[in-house]
Amino acid sequence: MTHVAHYACYRRGCRRNECRTADRIYRKQYELRRLEGIPSHISGPVVASHIRLLVDSGHTIRGIAKRAKVSERAIYYIIDGQTNVTLAKARALLAVQPLQEPPRVDPLATIRRAQALAFIGWPIVWTAEQAGIHPSYLFNILGGWSRTIPRYVDQRVAALYREYSYRPGPSEHARSIARRNGWHGPLAWDDISDPAAEPEITEPYEAFPKFERDPDRKAEIAHLDSLGESVASIAKQLGNSEKYIRDQLTAIQRERAARANLREAA
Repeated sequence: MTHVAHYACYRRGCRRNECRTADRIYRKQYELRRLEGIPSHISGPVVASHIRLLVDSGHTIRGIAKRAKVSERAIYYIIDGQTNVTLAKARALLAVQPLQEPPRVDPLATIRRAQALAFIGWPIVWTAEQAGIHPSYLFNILGGWSRTIPRYVDQRVAALYREYSYRPGPSEHARSIARRNGWHGPLAWDDISDPAAEPEITEPYEAFPKFERDPDRKAEIAHLDSLGESVASIAKQLGNSEKYIRDQLTAIQRERAARANLREAA
C-alpha cells in the first residue's frame, strides 16, 4: 500500500511507513544528543525570563513569535509557567535579541520642539506636515494624550527642529498662540531634549533710553526673541536691519547648541 506523504501524522505508534521513519529518526537524534550531553529541553523559567526581557526592550509577543517562528500561544504558555521548553523552540526564542532602541519614546522633547518652532513663527500644522504626520496627531501629542510616541516621530520632529530653529517663521498667528499658551522658544533651552532642563524665564523687556546704546546688543536681541518678538519687531526696536537680527539669532542659537554638545560630551 502506498501512503501519500501529506497524510502523515508522524506520531509514535502510527503504523504508516513515513511515521515510523520519522519516529526512528527522532529516536536516533535524541540518543545522539543524550550521548553528547546535549539536553532535549530547556528550563521554562529561563526562556520565560528571556521573553520578558525582550518585551521590556520594546518587542511585542507577536513580533517575538514572528522572529522565532514560534506560535504566540506557545509563548504565552511559557510565560504562564511551562516547566520545560523543547530545545529547538527554546533556541529559536533565545536567539531573538532585545531591541537596542525602544520603538516608542517619551513625547516631552517632541512637545518642546513643536512649541519652540511655533514660538518663532512655524505653525503646528506646518510642523506636522513637514514631519510626515497628521496634524491632529501632533495636536494630541501636545495635549498630553499620548504617554509615548513612535521613535520615528521623535526623530523627524528633532530633524526639523535642527534645521528650522535658527530661522524665524512667517506666522505671527503661531507666535501669538505660543505666547498665549506660555510656550518657550529655542533660545530658552540649553538642552531641549533633557527632561530635567528648565526654560530660562525672562523679565519683560524695558527699552534703553533714546540715544543710549545697549552695551551688549546680542544679549538684547536674545532677550527680545525669547519674549516672542518677531525679527521685524526686533529690528525696528533696535534700529538694525532684519538681516542683521537674523544673523545674530543664528549665531546665538549655534552658541547654545555648541554648549549643549559640550555638556553631553563631558
